[in-house]
Amino acid sequence: MARILWKGEDQPRWLQAGGQRLEAGLLRLLWWLLAPLSPPRASALGRRAFTWLGPRSAKHRHVLANLAMVCPEADRSRLQTLARGVWGNIGSVVAEFPHLPRIIAELEVVCEHPDPAFRSARRPCIFVAAHLGNLYMSAAAIRRLGYEVDLVYSPLANPHLDRLVQDRLQVLDCGFITKQEALRAMRRSLKQGRSVGLHVDVRVDGGETFPLLGAPATTTTAPAWLSVTTGAPIVPVRTLRLGDARFRTTLYPPLPRPPAQAGREEAIAFLTRRMNAVIGGFIREHPEQWMCTKRRWPKPLMRERGAYRF
Repeated sequence: MARILWKGEDQPRWLQAGGQRLEAGLLRLLWWLLAPLSPPRASALGRRAFTWLGPRSAKHRHVLANLAMVCPEADRSRLQTLARGVWGNIGSVVAEFPHLPRIIAELEVVCEHPDPAFRSARRPCIFVAAHLGNLYMSAAAIRRLGYEVDLVYSPLANPHLDRLVQDRLQVLDCGFITKQEALRAMRRSLKQGRSVGLHVDVRVDGGETFPLLGAPATTTTAPAWLSVTTGAPIVPVRTLRLGDARFRTTLYPPLPRPPAQAGREEAIAFLTRRMNAVIGGFIREHPEQWMCTKRRWPKPLMRERGAYRF
């Protein structure tokens, strides 16, 4: 809902503040109306609303273009179907906020990590995920295994909306690190014995490029750098929507360690490539659940490959 009812710094301050407060008020009202419903019913209503609204928004072209990169073999009809799934999933996530405690309690957690010590949370880890399903279930699964974790997040442009969302996320019982100074804060958390978690499927403007689903994409190297400098393993996490307000979160084996003879930069590149291969695989398997409303790959490349042809 950010920046729907206000535009930015070029607006008069009173108009900007009024629009921000109105946005937050509308979301608060929406959640109040959804709270008496069952979690599946609220989730379904959000899905239906956004399935209709999303394709009519300016962001829809980016969703289609990203999906065209993920599924180059798909025709227009298939991409539109996948895009409606993306918007429906986003709508469900918005509508599920009032029911997070119950949804978390019913979350299915699968641990495929082979090390018994991992289940006892003996050492901090770097958890990486994509924006799939309900993105907050990953943190819930990590906490259920006993890990103290700090999550990296981008504050919403609307501070009133951001506070509203953060209040609801207290149910996760974890810390939060803003993207500003995130690298230093994550390193400090790991040194204190706390794990860190971040979503790594977003564009990093000015960052290094690494292959993602067969195309170069600017990618964060923060998880790899942290792993190389602290020794903490990188553990992929995937959340899948099984239905309205129903999820399965799987924690996978850690990424393989870089070759012993590799230098720091080579080791960071090795881990980042492996990370993108795993995360790309998650997205490829369930593109209709990928919350991809911002352009992921470089614009010239996407145009060259015809991603914006629809």
